[in-house]
Amino acid sequence: MGLRSNRFSGDPVLELCSTGSHRMMEPEENLSVMRVQEALRRLGKDSGILDGIFGAQTGAAVTEFKHEQHLSPEDPVVGQGTSGKLDESMFNDPVVRGDADVGELAGFVAEHRVEPFVGLELAPLVRAPFNSQQHDLGFSMLDNLTSGNCLAIVAASRARGVNDPRIPTDSIDILAGLPERASGVTVSFADSDGRQRSAISLSDRLIRGRKFLTHHPDGRRAKASFRGQLCHELTHMRNEGANVEFTPTFDTDTFLDPHLAASLSGNPATRTALVLMHFVNEMNARHVTWIIEQEDAGDPFTAKFLPPAELCEAAFFYFAETDPELFFDNGYIAKIVQSGHEPTYQQIGLWLRRAAELTCSSKPEQQEISAQLFLDAADAAEFVAANPNEPRPYGRGLFPGPGDFH
Repeated sequence: MGLRSNRFSGDPVLELCSTGSHRMMEPEENLSVMRVQEALRRLGKDSGILDGIFGAQTGAAVTEFKHEQHLSPEDPVVGQGTSGKLDESMFNDPVVRGDADVGELAGFVAEHRVEPFVGLELAPLVRAPFNSQQHDLGFSMLDNLTSGNCLAIVAASRARGVNDPRIPTDSIDILAGLPERASGVTVSFADSDGRQRSAISLSDRLIRGRKFLTHHPDGRRAKASFRGQLCHELTHMRNEGANVEFTPTFDTDTFLDPHLAASLSGNPATRTALVLMHFVNEMNARHVTWIIEQEDAGDPFTAKFLPPAELCEAAFFYFAETDPELFFDNGYIAKIVQSGHEPTYQQIGLWLRRAAELTCSSKPEQQEISAQLFLDAADAAEFVAANPNEPRPYGRGLFPGPGDFH
């Protein structure tokens, strides 16, 4: 019999352990180790930091568990018997209702549509105060899962375990083949009935708390936030269908240099409208994530009082210091930046206005605050373009922002 618990079933490494085909031991390092660490902690064992690194402390907890379960030999190794006993200890029957920690997401976790660690992170969003950005995003996520608009939110290593024929094979390949540099990805696709759906994959290293973003121009790093990236991808999913990518290059309200935009759009996969789409979606998602980070820090009204010039400078950080790891550019942004201070801020202003069109919140008051903030930040960009010698504030309003890289 295969593994049955929400936590263990479908994990490729633990499934191998359960059949005797793999023995987990020091110094193994992966998300499967983190599942074992979390299970041991739930059973009252000190398995160390939940980091997915099988070290001495995790080994001692495994040995203690094996002793209590009369498993032999009592060594710091997770094999067939140990994985089976841990799975049995984590199993709830009925499965769907047995995992109170993930609340309303328990059914989706049981169906392997939601990664268990994702469920643990997302459940607090649903339970957050009604007027918070967290609750708004959590409710949106739950609605998308329930309606089938979102078919999966999984760890990359577990993506191939999602048994849903509505997800095309090439989309599964994208979800499972997340590049090392990526923290997550939202994939949109049409199912066999032509209905638009989405799925989200998250980096195993991100879930383990060991993912860092490197700003290559200066080598500074920012630790990626698991919940932050979840919120980031959920915001992308909410804005699927905004059709920004179909903006024509001759639109002078969007492209400062339409001739340049057109000249770089020969390849459909790298056309300038996709650079625009990526920029405005990133500004939107990073802004929503910043609000949620501020709520966690105890400041729920931060967006209402953020000076627009600070959001403008945060956008400048991403626009003018374009980094292949953090941003997609077909050469349009780089050429605008090379052309000088004034066109750089003029273009930022045009694109911040487009970012204001996207959804930050389903609550009208919150949406109006963020949309107006983007419009005011666009005005600030135009002011800076015309007044290059005026002092500029430090960038804030996006996460991660300039101050998060060290």
